[in-house]
Amino acid sequence: MTNNQKSGASPQQGLTLIEIMIALVIGFVLIAGAGKIFISSKRNLEAQLNLQQIQENARYALDLISRDLRRAGYFAGLQSVTAIEGTSAPLQPDGKCPLSNAWGRMLARPLFGLNDTNGEYACIPDSDYLRGDIVVTRYAHPLAETGTLSDKQLYLRSNASAGVLFIGSESAGNQMTQPSITQEIIAHAYYIRSSTTLCPDGSKPPALWRESLDGNGHPVAEELVTGVEQLQLQYGVIDFNPDDDLHSDEISYRYLDAESVTDSEWNAPFASASEWREWLELTSNDSVHSAVLLARVWLLVRAACAEPAVVNRRIYAMGSLQYAVDDHFRRQLYTTTVQLRN
Repeated sequence: MTNNQKSGASPQQGLTLIEIMIALVIGFVLIAGAGKIFISSKRNLEAQLNLQQIQENARYALDLISRDLRRAGYFAGLQSVTAIEGTSAPLQPDGKCPLSNAWGRMLARPLFGLNDTNGEYACIPDSDYLRGDIVVTRYAHPLAETGTLSDKQLYLRSNASAGVLFIGSESAGNQMTQPSITQEIIAHAYYIRSSTTLCPDGSKPPALWRESLDGNGHPVAEELVTGVEQLQLQYGVIDFNPDDDLHSDEISYRYLDAESVTDSEWNAPFASASEWREWLELTSNDSVHSAVLLARVWLLVRAACAEPAVVNRRIYAMGSLQYAVDDHFRRQLYTTTVQLRN
């Protein structure tokens, strides 16, 4: 009888249970590695986007504040607001912000600050004010008005020797005999307030806000930059007679918080030693010889919403303030110094 069965091992028909388990384990390891790489890449991308947003927001916010600080006190070619009259003549500054056009008319104080408080600023109530300093600037718009004036907006019409302050509806009664230009009055107050945007957890990030004059010449709030958490300023006060010697050319300067700056230093009509001497000859007031001529600005900007992987336990030095945090927000501190017109 013939035996047709072939000798040798039979071909394998599948995988053993052990081989399948090994393959599954390897697969799970590869998937877990890929998932970890994906999550890490996503976090890195989120961090880069947050840093980029922080930098863009900080650059924009610093530019806005610095530009306004440099313009503060610009009233066309006029050297002194005492030459300005008009039917809505300038008012004496009182450190307040009433809900009327009186705030825009306080031209004798083109720069003003409040240190870590909203003080008596009715235009920034406690419900709006979050933290930090408030800085106020006033000036005439660099571009002359050529069209129809808004009825209730404040305007300055001036030439080299005189000016009139008025609302648009009073333009006809505030003409000047010599050639003049007409410019809108700008008043701004920068401060920190909660944003109108929401994070996924329902919280509102801090933001940089600004009070501006609306079409009625009254202060109105507008949100500018989300993520600005702290605003701090110190003011460089130049003393043109530190040794009480009118014949000396010595000067000195120091940086002060807003609360330490006097009314006369805020309102000083001189910006150099020569201007101070000219003013002294006119007034014979040798008790006033200091002026605010520099401003140092600190902005602390954070990511709008928290990053769970970030742990931030730092203290940020901002002038006289030591600002401590303990949370999950990415932050960057920015500072600049601005020379003022006064």
